[in-house]
Amino acid sequence: MHLKYKIISVIAGLLLSVSIVSSIINYRIDVLSTQDQLKNISLPLSIDNIYTEIQQRIIEPLIVSSLMANDTFLKDWVIYGEKDIKSIQKYLQELQKKYQIFTSFLVSDDTKNYYHSKGIIDKINKNNVEDDWYFNFKKSPDLYEVNLDYNKNLGDSLVMFINYKVKDYANDFIAITGVGIKLLEVEKMLRSFKQKYKYDVYFADENGEIVLFTKELNKRGNISSIEGLKDIQADIFANKINKFEYTYKDNEYLLSTKYIKKLKLYLLVEIDKKEYMEDLNKTFYMNLTISVIVTLLVVLIIIYTINIYQKQLELLADEDSLTGLANRRKFNENFEKMFDLYYRRNLKSLALILIDIDDFKSVNDTFGHLTGDKTLVRFSELLKSEVRKTDILARWGGEEFAILLIDTTKEEAIQIAEKIRVAVKEDVDLHRLLEKQMTISLGLGELTSNDSQDGLILKVDEALYKAKNAGKDQLIII
Repeated sequence: MHLKYKIISVIAGLLLSVSIVSSIINYRIDVLSTQDQLKNISLPLSIDNIYTEIQQRIIEPLIVSSLMANDTFLKDWVIYGEKDIKSIQKYLQELQKKYQIFTSFLVSDDTKNYYHSKGIIDKINKNNVEDDWYFNFKKSPDLYEVNLDYNKNLGDSLVMFINYKVKDYANDFIAITGVGIKLLEVEKMLRSFKQKYKYDVYFADENGEIVLFTKELNKRGNISSIEGLKDIQADIFANKINKFEYTYKDNEYLLSTKYIKKLKLYLLVEIDKKEYMEDLNKTFYMNLTISVIVTLLVVLIIIYTINIYQKQLELLADEDSLTGLANRRKFNENFEKMFDLYYRRNLKSLALILIDIDDFKSVNDTFGHLTGDKTLVRFSELLKSEVRKTDILARWGGEEFAILLIDTTKEEAIQIAEKIRVAVKEDVDLHRLLEKQMTISLGLGELTSNDSQDGLILKVDEALYKAKNAGKDQLIII
């Protein structure tokens, strides 16, 4: 492999390696930092925020139920015979309107009438299974309860009833009152937590039964039967620890819990680490892609820059900086190629001309090197104008120049050489520079099957030497 491509491959490999490794390291640091922040800061803060919202939406109805049970108007209305039904109906209507709750109710223990904002909608009966809630709660020592139930008179929606016992002034049981919240509204609230915080929020009762949850929650039934949760159930209900980590169906979860005494329910707020890390993963892959693209762009810039400098170096290595002609090294390289083609019979002939500017030393001595340089530049321009593009022209060294004529007969080569000699002698610009005519000596030779590359050069150089010794300003053919 070319050295340039080896260097580029190494640089590209190093840049990509650094880019990928740094992205992975930063990702791992971000993951650990995010998980730590999630566990110790975000989740605890979020559960407090969620608890605050639950207080407003669920515990507030519990407070309303408590106010109803202790309201003297409601107590007196039951105690004095439930005479004005419209007054209790209006009372329940105003409560619903004021607190924006789904339903409010009152069940008298004396008449067993079920009062609603619409009036009497039912009569409680021991023989009706649907009314067991009333009699079970009446026997309970608790002042209130949270009950999930359907009521055929209130539609098909599952309702969370907050039931509260009403007692007279002698502390004897006389009725049950309370409010109902559509479970759909509760589920909507829990779903909003998922959208807002990315947390699954659900409730379990003191027996471990999951009672309030969203349809999207992947857990149902009792905590004791759920993988991962059953192992930490005792700690959850002990209320000594409120932060947990567990595995469920190969997914890792962070869990924070809080016991809501007023509801007698456990609030569970959890997050799937994998789900939470999705955004972080997307960011990682995006950053990695950007890093790779930037690295590739850098590599392309490096390649482009190297190519530019390489071309400049090649020009410096192959070109004479003053005249713009090929230098001797480049000429020999091209000569070698043409020599090979000639011996493969791809070329019919090769002729070499070596040229020396007569008395050039005196030009530098008389007019200075600047004029000498201008003379060489102008001479080079003349040479370019007299040879074909297929021919090879070079500055051989100092004031010497070489021309390799491709597929040119000896007679054509002589004509070209003479034409150059005359053009130089008659050039106005050179005459103006030197204040006299400039002359050149030329040696010319044609490659034969017996000649080597160096042999032809040596032969033509001898011809040039003879031209110089014979009085200059002439062409010697060998």
